[in-house]
Amino acid sequence: MLESVLKQLENGRQRCTYSCLARYLGVPRGKLITLLGERRPETSWIVNERTLRPTGFSQALEAPGLYDRQNVITDAAELKAFLLSTGDQPAQPKDFDDEGAVYGVDGCKGGWVYARVFEGTMTFGTVSTVAELLARTSPCAPVFIDIPIGLRNGSAEPRLCDVEARRVLAPRRQNSVFNAPVREILEETTFDAANGRSKKLTGKGISRQTFNIMRKIGEVDELLQQNEAARRRVREVHPEVCFWALAGGEPMRHYKKSAAALEERHRLIDRYLPGAVESLQMAYETFPPSRVSRDDLVDAAVAAITAVGQDRVQTLPIVPEIDSTGLQMEMAYRSPSAQAL
Repeated sequence: MLESVLKQLENGRQRCTYSCLARYLGVPRGKLITLLGERRPETSWIVNERTLRPTGFSQALEAPGLYDRQNVITDAAELKAFLLSTGDQPAQPKDFDDEGAVYGVDGCKGGWVYARVFEGTMTFGTVSTVAELLARTSPCAPVFIDIPIGLRNGSAEPRLCDVEARRVLAPRRQNSVFNAPVREILEETTFDAANGRSKKLTGKGISRQTFNIMRKIGEVDELLQQNEAARRRVREVHPEVCFWALAGGEPMRHYKKSAAALEERHRLIDRYLPGAVESLQMAYETFPPSRVSRDDLVDAAVAAITAVGQDRVQTLPIVPEIDSTGLQMEMAYRSPSAQAL
């Protein structure tokens, strides 16, 4: 598969970064370097994220026309689209089928970003829909996602998991939890319409934050209504609850978008999965901030770490509520007493 991708890049006179190709193939960056082998013109299309040149190549080893295109592909989804556009169907990354991988998922401007942990190594990628991720991965691979699962119908009563999450995150991070919308308003396309219908049904409006993710809530809800296998794989998490658990039952001190927050969360991620912070740093440099923010990547990472410890997972509340369609309304987290990996 690697040689096929290299050939298509050469034919299209298109560079892509090492990290991008590693994510597309589903392998660690270091392993990709090994797979590329000795330096040759065919592998010079894979370039460094900073210099946009192949690392350690003399001019004589660089492929003709290497710099004909100014654009360099840095996103795995963009690489896939490019390979499809050449007229050949690219092989799917076979490592996606490996048993034992787990996934943490968070919404982002570009769709969904996922952190994949396999054999102790974390890698990142993006997909347009959660259904796409499920289709490309092992049918046994757990997917822990930061999105409300299980909704009220026409009731102003908040989900108990939201109430419990605010309780454990007080007094610093409880504002990161907001009530999930009722299922009836998911079809609304404007804030005014959704807010008005919510008031009519429940006597309460919705926040802008809730409306901004309603489309994604609806996507996941529809998937779980239609796909029984997805119900067995996909579980709800809240990143701040995940970090609260990893910190031994203490909420994070800093708001997630600050530099101090990044350092605080990095320490916990590194404690539970050594090497994951290095993967995060690489992802920060690779994914365009306009599509995937740093906190999106961090949230996906902690969700994946929670999934790694799924045999030690507990839930808020301890006994989950069940919604009218049979979905459990819960937030999964790793037991604060569980040891780091």
